[in-house]
Amino acid sequence: MNVPPGKASRGRFRYRRYGVYDLTYEDAASSSFTLRIYSLLDDLWAICKEIPYVRRQLVDSIKLAPAELMAYMVTTIWHGIYPAINLYWLAVLFDRLENGFIHRALSPEAYWSLALSWIFCAMVDVAAGRTRARSLEVLISRFRVHFIPQLIRASLRVDLLSIEDLYTVFPVEGRFESEFPGGAFLTQLGQLMQCTLVLISQVFVLLHTISRKQSPEREVLLCFCVARGFVWWLVPLNGIGCSAYVYWSNNCHFQKMKALFSLAFLTGYRADLVLDGIASSIETEYNRSAEQLGDVEVLGPTPWRTGLLREWYWDLLMEITLEHPVAIYALILSTHLSPSSIASMALLQQATTSISLNIGQDTPSLLDVCWQARRLYNAVNYQNTMPQGTELFPRPIDKSCDAGMKISFRQVSLQYPGSDYHALRDVSFDILPGELVLVVGTNGSGKSSMLKLLARLFDPIAGEILIDDLPLVHYDMDQLRAAMAFQPQSAVVYPVSVRENIALGLPPAFSVEQAHVEAAARAGGCSAWISRLNGGYDTQLQPSFDIHHGWMDGIYGYPSEALKEELARHKGHPVSISDGEKQRLASARTFMCINHRTTRLVVVDEATSRLDPVAERNILSAFRNARAGKTIVVVTHRFHQLAHEADRILCMKDGSVVENGTHAELVRANGSYAALYHAQVE
Repeated sequence: MNVPPGKASRGRFRYRRYGVYDLTYEDAASSSFTLRIYSLLDDLWAICKEIPYVRRQLVDSIKLAPAELMAYMVTTIWHGIYPAINLYWLAVLFDRLENGFIHRALSPEAYWSLALSWIFCAMVDVAAGRTRARSLEVLISRFRVHFIPQLIRASLRVDLLSIEDLYTVFPVEGRFESEFPGGAFLTQLGQLMQCTLVLISQVFVLLHTISRKQSPEREVLLCFCVARGFVWWLVPLNGIGCSAYVYWSNNCHFQKMKALFSLAFLTGYRADLVLDGIASSIETEYNRSAEQLGDVEVLGPTPWRTGLLREWYWDLLMEITLEHPVAIYALILSTHLSPSSIASMALLQQATTSISLNIGQDTPSLLDVCWQARRLYNAVNYQNTMPQGTELFPRPIDKSCDAGMKISFRQVSLQYPGSDYHALRDVSFDILPGELVLVVGTNGSGKSSMLKLLARLFDPIAGEILIDDLPLVHYDMDQLRAAMAFQPQSAVVYPVSVRENIALGLPPAFSVEQAHVEAAARAGGCSAWISRLNGGYDTQLQPSFDIHHGWMDGIYGYPSEALKEELARHKGHPVSISDGEKQRLASARTFMCINHRTTRLVVVDEATSRLDPVAERNILSAFRNARAGKTIVVVTHRFHQLAHEADRILCMKDGSVVENGTHAELVRANGSYAALYHAQVE
């Protein structure tokens, strides 16, 4: 074993270098027979613990589509025993041929009945295949209707602390058309059932046939049957003798080549590459890194790569025992060959080929099947790591104020997960109901981090946040967020129509009228550019049916140009809007929420940074006019327009609130705020 420099085996882990990759895997001793037995017992215990999930999956499947599930299982069983039926008919054919040659009496009627029976089984197999495919289609449809809404609801519960679970627990966003919740359990269960039945039924037919042979032919055939299972158990999966390993690459030249490859082929970087003058140097840099890397393996260390293949003698043993048993059979019985021996060799080869085709190393284990059921219900029942409160908002009239939301920070500190520094440190202030508050400071001073805590996207590591004098953690966050309207700096355009982009965020029971949408668009300053769109408010922005991502792009095979033109005629064309138009659209969405939702807090975080001064002034003026019954918090670098009207100004620096007061008070203090203000007005 090759151990990379500076690395030694630690405990039961071992290391290996493969090209640019470092591999870590379990100690080879884990492949010993005793530990394999222990591993098998562990798997059995794990299966027992997964039984509740399996039971729940089966019960749900029966409730959703009982007839289709039964048809799927019956046809799966048929596909499992059909190879053995073929093998049986073949054995009968050889037996009749042998008897006919021995007794020199061939009966055509006997062969006719055999042929008709064989053809009938083939017809049943075709019908079973069609029935199975149709049953699976219905199951897919019923499972999608039942589980996808539950998965959506669970996914939207995921907090930012657990955001990585979206990639491991929940469906992948680009696979809507092919997503089959619970399908992995069902298909793997069917595959396992089929493979198990193939093996058992064919072994049964072989043993039945072997029992009728004479010695030593009977013993040789029996040895081959036993040897096959023993070899399958004994042969290692790959060159390192384990079924699982992890690998990574820290090679700087390889990493640079990978980055340059992405830059060259990702369209999102193209304009920046040209403007920055980088495009012409990418090929040169790639060639330089490739030369420095040298001729080493860069393809992923998968088991079929040359460097990870098992030793040659294992492959030879498998090839002889599993693929070409007839050659050994003929060699051993070379002096006892007979018509019966020839029939036995053909039967053995047919059985070996059939089992090899139906059973491979990708056959799921029972534990894999059970784990798929657990995975589905873990996703459906997903719970946040961030504890949720139960207090409703607004609170009773004597504890909440109609003028707006009261906000209090008490020595609050924030450190993002995985970060080594504090985004906020010991922040304390009070915002009274109905106040217009400006939050100012240089980049990186902690302004946006403070607002994230208000929405409880994160929890502080120290201190306490109060809303209407009650700790934030006590509230039902869905209720509280429904009383907040946030407009972030990075304006999001959702993959729906312009109208739906503006109306998103309203209560489901609210009936949206065109007049409501147009009023919000005017307040957000986007009615002019919307009127120039061909589809107006019905224009689809970033169509959800995107035909530019892989084989599911609406094309199958190699269509003619005429077919491609027909597809292009029906596809949605994405409408490109500028960053400023995106901010106007986000402003319209915020005004829609303010106008038609009980909003007590409006937060505007650099939401006009891409707008011209006139548009910015108009939107900020619209926010001021809508402040009745609302607390408004505005984060902006261009704050001189609101400075004199703000009830309170919080000036932040290095994650702390360094100044708190009115414009006049802070200018007289001649501190950080005064320096920022004078830099703008001069």
